[in-house]
Amino acid sequence: MRGADWTKVADLVAVLRRRWNSGRYLKAYARGEPWEPVVLAIKGPNADELLHRFEEARKWAAAFEADADRSMQIEYRTVGGRHVGTNRIPARLRVVDFPSLCSVLGTEGEVRILDQLMATTRSEMPSLSMWAADHPLALLEHRDVWSRILLTAAWIAGHDTRDTYVRQIDVEGVDTKFVERHKKLLSELLPLVLPPERVDPSEAEFARRFRFLNKPLYIRFRILDPKLSRFPPGVSEVSLRKNELADIDIGASTVFVVENEVTYLALPPIPRSIAVFGGGFASSGLASLPWLADREIIYWGDIDTYGFDILSRLRGHLPQVRSILMDHETLLFHRDHWSTEASPARRPLAHLTDAELSLYQDLISDVYGIGVRLEHERVRFSRVRDALRPWTGDTPSAPLRHDEVKVAEAGPSGSSDGALLEP
Repeated sequence: MRGADWTKVADLVAVLRRRWNSGRYLKAYARGEPWEPVVLAIKGPNADELLHRFEEARKWAAAFEADADRSMQIEYRTVGGRHVGTNRIPARLRVVDFPSLCSVLGTEGEVRILDQLMATTRSEMPSLSMWAADHPLALLEHRDVWSRILLTAAWIAGHDTRDTYVRQIDVEGVDTKFVERHKKLLSELLPLVLPPERVDPSEAEFARRFRFLNKPLYIRFRILDPKLSRFPPGVSEVSLRKNELADIDIGASTVFVVENEVTYLALPPIPRSIAVFGGGFASSGLASLPWLADREIIYWGDIDTYGFDILSRLRGHLPQVRSILMDHETLLFHRDHWSTEASPARRPLAHLTDAELSLYQDLISDVYGIGVRLEHERVRFSRVRDALRPWTGDTPSAPLRHDEVKVAEAGPSGSSDGALLEP
């Protein structure tokens, strides 16, 4: 064993520093808890080491005493024997009170700042005093903005936010960027100052959680039949707030929900129909349009796991939803257009038909390759026109040759290996 294995003052200070950084000492101080002296064991030479390395041990003890802060109390033990005599060596280090600890660590400034922050909290928002005492490190971390945090919490508590956007918080030095940067902290504090009815714990988004007005959801749609007369002549595309569209029956008997914007724009005229730009999971907002309950709804999304996820969610609200061009035939016909889905979803989907579920399971099982997907803007438009023929009445395209739609060697779920799919 070398002398370097004997405890140094710096080793014990490092232990105290780690405990300080954990907040345990500051929390006890902020709560006003009685101080309990800190006692740390010191590893020093034993009798055998004194016998064979006496000069090294003597230097270690002298250095330990010289390095110890005057606020530290060193307790000694006696070590020796008939060959080296009796020797007192450092055995324990005791920190007798909180000021001594601060002196050892040089944290007196932090404590003064904490005292000021605690006093400000008790004065301006007493209901947060207990939280502040339990989270002294958070207080110190936000020392430069704490006054504005308190003013923001007080402003929200003093106003009915149901008709207010976060942008309208009127506190000097506070704007939407400030709230966004500190929303985690505000989300901890506001439930302590607001009545329960003003907090929705099921909402993760800040504005919804604390009953602010939220950015409205807009639904964008194209009028595929000029004869629909809800809008002035010449108007072919409209974007309305969801709550406003809920009160307007467009008069369409069929609603096409399309996820890709360019494909949505390219849809041909279709009698008594409109096309809605889904734009991902935003399509679930359609569920709140009461006039959709008795309409035919056709959904077209990507052939990938998220496309089927969106379809399942939409059908969960509107059971009559049918899909087009989201089948094995369409996928296998467009092999040259496949891409890779980076992070496939793999959760159970409760609202798919048997055929849709079969394809979804093939995708998540990598039957055709890892992460295979077909984005619907890659589907040949002749196939789109054929899929829309029941509504447009157009003449179908030339039929596919059998050799154009060969199933993958493994075969899709529910089909034989090497089977051919008819168009």
